[in-house]
Amino acid sequence: MKRYIFFAAVFGLIWCFVHGTINVNNFILGLIFAPFIIRPFKPLYHFERDFSISKGIKKLPAQARYLYVLIKEIIKANIVVAKIVLQPKIDIKPGIIAVPIRTKTDLGITTIANTITLTPGTLTIDMSDDRSVLYVHAIDASDPEAVAESIRDDLEKYVLEAFE
Repeated sequence: MKRYIFFAAVFGLIWCFVHGTINVNNFILGLIFAPFIIRPFKPLYHFERDFSISKGIKKLPAQARYLYVLIKEIIKANIVVAKIVLQPKIDIKPGIIAVPIRTKTDLGITTIANTITLTPGTLTIDMSDDRSVLYVHAIDASDPEAVAESIRDDLEKYVLEAFE
């Protein structure tokens, strides 16, 4: 229940920022809207578990690191994709790569899959039935091991720290 109240308060603040006016009336209106927004996502966030605000605050540096790495990887991938596109002769070997993952929670798996999709040149296609492998389409899959290592070392490590 604490987690539900925490998320409702966060959505109340987000509503204030979206509306453009931060005041008590907008915050209360955000609190009223929050249950309708949160309800469909209850299975993903496990509101029945105990929630510790101090534990959430302790994860903030790891989440900031994850955000920094995500932005850095997006910029690097944009440069690589731009180089590929601007070459007179495009010499790429696109393909689908099986990437083993260590994340086990729904939030961790969703975050790593969305992170891969946000990075230009890669797209998460599917997940194995046992939830241990993501299938990723890469614009250049000439070295599948290097792509899988890059995802595990450059992205998933930070997802594990921030969200698991």
